[in-house]
Amino acid sequence: MSLPVLVTVAVLFLIVFAAVCFTAFHLKVTPVRVAAVIIAMGTLVTAMAPVVRLLTEPRQPAPLAAPAPPVPGFRQSPGRGV
Repeated sequence: MSLPVLVTVAVLFLIVFAAVCFTAFHLKVTPVRVAAVIIAMGTLVTAMAPVVRLLTEPRQPAPLAAPAPPVPGFRQSPGRGV
């Protein structure tokens, strides 16, 4: 995994983790706080798996277009070379 991809994944994880911590800190009831953290961590892990897969898959080279076959009976003018 390259460094920019690793940094991107880490930043995304930290942003979501900070939001979860902020929310859990401001909840007043302890059982609700625990449930919110468990659900948020499960959601974070579930959401990060496709993101990491997408960021780490190798890029596919663009397919090269083959030149068009010559058209029978078409004469190219001498001044317009391709």
